[in-house]
Amino acid sequence: MTKTSDGIRYLTGTSNILVIAPHGPLIKGSYQNDIRTGIIAEGLHQQLGCYAIINDNYFKPKGEIKKDASRYLLDVFRVDHARKVPGYLEKIRETVECAGKTIVIWIHGIADDVAVTQGQLHGEQNLFIGKASDLHALIGFGQGGNPKTGNQEDQLSARPATVEALAFQLSSYGMTTVPTWREGGNFRGRDTKRLNQWFNKLGHSFDTVESIQLEIKEKGFRDSDTNACKTSHIIARALTETLRN
Repeated sequence: MTKTSDGIRYLTGTSNILVIAPHGPLIKGSYQNDIRTGIIAEGLHQQLGCYAIINDNYFKPKGEIKKDASRYLLDVFRVDHARKVPGYLEKIRETVECAGKTIVIWIHGIADDVAVTQGQLHGEQNLFIGKASDLHALIGFGQGGNPKTGNQEDQLSARPATVEALAFQLSSYGMTTVPTWREGGNFRGRDTKRLNQWFNKLGHSFDTVESIQLEIKEKGFRDSDTNACKTSHIIARALTETLRN
């Protein structure tokens, strides 16, 4: 049996969808980092019967706070940090390597002011129509180049058709979503140090796994337990329709 950390919850279910909330810990009764993303992931597990992995205890280090596995100070969306969590990567790999194909949804949060800025940016690129404040979520799937290496090629982690369909369904159900601009600085799911790209590094094809990074604003979607539950319903319906078509 694989030894697992007590800081991560593994909710067993079907392997066609794997939902992961790497940045939503509940520490001393207070949600931290990407707040209430764990509630969203658990809601998806309950509604879809899918496998879900929820980080309950690991705080994402930032500023002067340094990583320390013994104190649960790790960014479990980073590959190097994730390796320090017993059983975590093994459970993810075990799920996607079950028979059949797996859609992996990484549930993240984006700050409201940053979401507005992204709405403006995507509007300027004619990738989003409407008020900047009406953009609710972004999807990253490896678009664009890597400024650290100079490689300008896409490193896609999911099929564009899958992403476009999911963005359409999410928007239809009330969470206005667009794929992140490929020239944007953030939220593209392109960083090879993060887990959205891990399946590419393992050599998986889209016939085995498609990995999608979903960034959700707080206001109206994560600012209360009730809204987080509503958000899980939106995503569940959108995923159901996406996989049905």
